[in-house]
Amino acid sequence: MAASVTPKIFLTPAKQSGPYCAVHQTTNPDSIKAFLEDLYFQALQPALPANAMRDVQWPQVTGRTYLLSIGKAATQMAAAILDRLPENVEGLIVTRQGYVEPGFAPDNFEIVEASHPVPDSLGAEAAQAALQAADTLGADDLLLVLMSGGASALLPAPADGISLSEKQSVTRALLRSGAPIGEMNMVRKHLSAIKGGRLAARAWPAATHMIAISDIPGDDIGMIGSGPTVADSSTCTETLAIAAKYGIELPPAIKTQLLSGALETPKANDPKMQRSTAELCARPADMCAAAVEAVRAMGYEPIMLGDALEGDALELGRDHAAQALEITANGRKAALISGGEATVTLRNRDGRGGRCTAYLLACALALQGEPDICGFAADSDGIDGSEDNAGAFLWPGIVDLMGGAEQARALLEQDNSYLAFERAGALLMTGPSGTNVNDLRVLLIR
Repeated sequence: MAASVTPKIFLTPAKQSGPYCAVHQTTNPDSIKAFLEDLYFQALQPALPANAMRDVQWPQVTGRTYLLSIGKAATQMAAAILDRLPENVEGLIVTRQGYVEPGFAPDNFEIVEASHPVPDSLGAEAAQAALQAADTLGADDLLLVLMSGGASALLPAPADGISLSEKQSVTRALLRSGAPIGEMNMVRKHLSAIKGGRLAARAWPAATHMIAISDIPGDDIGMIGSGPTVADSSTCTETLAIAAKYGIELPPAIKTQLLSGALETPKANDPKMQRSTAELCARPADMCAAAVEAVRAMGYEPIMLGDALEGDALELGRDHAAQALEITANGRKAALISGGEATVTLRNRDGRGGRCTAYLLACALALQGEPDICGFAADSDGIDGSEDNAGAFLWPGIVDLMGGAEQARALLEQDNSYLAFERAGALLMTGPSGTNVNDLRVLLIR
């Protein structure tokens, strides 16, 4: 279990000095890693709840306010607005195991640490508690939902006729398939009693307001945490098509209900969705913009490749390496920056590595030791996949520390990119960051 840490706070890049000017003049891996880690934390600043939620507002009601905070940043989001909540507020906070903000334990909130990315019974029990709380709310009350990445797995409530084990099996198959997060969440919505707007329907006639940190490429607010309070536009037919696309064998109880339409989600014209509102407080674009400003202050020409990149992590790594080599050949001092959520299609179920290390290892192999390029790839939540690292670093000569190109390539093909960077002493270890706005990838070119 990764230990919780307090996110670092930095001066603005323009006020910093020291190793930033000399990162390409050193061959010391420790100096390069320190430089790159500082850049990673600089980029995170606008997405941390304490900063992102400073000015958020929510509907004021004459009745009760019930707070439900879900996701990898659940305790940090609740802490950010705690002093502005009504004195009689009660609530439930569900986060990943090990992600509770140190020292955060208010008496009026129950805190549950559940499993991610595959749901467990603790999350299922918490989901039932959330639904039961929603049932108690009336027309003068408010269900205030704070949402961050990871919520889809952390709050599982299988729809009637579906068991938790059946939902777990579908989740595992989706994770192995390489399906993008949008398609995964479409499936999750239709197998749930809480996602896809169903929580807001249960809370009606109470008002529902969601404040979300986006971990979804394109920032579709209905996809964040599979949208428990947002009307859903996807259908049972689309869900069946996604399963067929990736060769996922659905349990008979699920397939039958999808075919009949029994698992359809609330749509925008549903009367019970008319008192539900939602807003974003942090996006991947905010993190990428901060990275752009940081590298510009350090003297690099920022080249923004996009904040919502998807697709195969290995192909993305090779493509970015090719772009970096072209920039090097032209003699430019630049930084390639991108966000989004790539995918990895697993071939080895026992492999160790997430999408960030897979991307970066493919990139390192394609660079072939180019001396003028260094960089990193890391998930903004502090965890790359299901490992204990946020991501990894890249610098000239790193492949030699992995045992050479042949050994590094073999590790990549075995889905063991984590082990390759561990061997090189190049893992970025931060612990939970307190936010989740997808991945950040930066290649610095002298």
